Amino acid sequence: MRAVVISNGNIEDKAFYDEYLKTASFVICCDGGANVAYKYGFLPDLILGDFDSVDKDVLEYFRNKNVEILEFPREKDKTDTQIAVEYLAERGFDEIVMLSCTGKRIDHVLANITLLYYLLERNIKGFIVDKNNIITMIKDRIKIEGKKGHILSLLPYTKIAKGISTKGLYYSLKDGSMEFGNPYGVSNVIIEDEATVEVKDGVLLVILSSD
Repeated sequence: MRAVVISNGNIEDKAFYDEYLKTASFVICCDGGANVAYKYGFLPDLILGDFDSVDKDVLEYFRNKNVEILEFPREKDKTDTQIAVEYLAERGFDEIVMLSCTGKRIDHVLANITLLYYLLERNIKGFIVDKNNIITMIKDRIKIEGKKGHILSLLPYTKIAKGISTKGLYYSLKDGSMEFGNPYGVSNVIIEDEATVEVKDGVLLVILSSD
């Protein structure tokens, strides 16, 4: 089952959200993410957060629509997005897509990337998606279809990642290694209709980008 988390990012495109919402079994809006739902006219299954960025009238609108609302104190140890991801992981979702999770706050972006590792450790597929990037983590193999010409970057998320092999990329690897702090896997290019990346030991951050 796929779930979608919408945070308080800066994506202004209804079609972008619709593409992911149409295949979602459950949708959580984190705080200001409820403003997005209101603007584009969809009902989330749950709204949660400390509500420091959601419009109060928007929150009341969804309350009147009987959308479940969970409020947390502002002084807490977890971000709203982390609370949402953990909520979904505990309820058995095997794929979680995070939207509007990138933006001006690099601390939040990096924190959200760490949530991909949290999901990977629990064998849950996790993705952060914006209009130019799809970000995920792997510890085995991933196949990418229909993205010929897109940029693909691979970064180790453990001290070392070993046994890295790729197909369908301009710069190929066969049983290679990558060390944390040596980002030579940035800005490769997909040259085939299907590309694959495999790692045998360690974790890779995989970033698919388009200009």
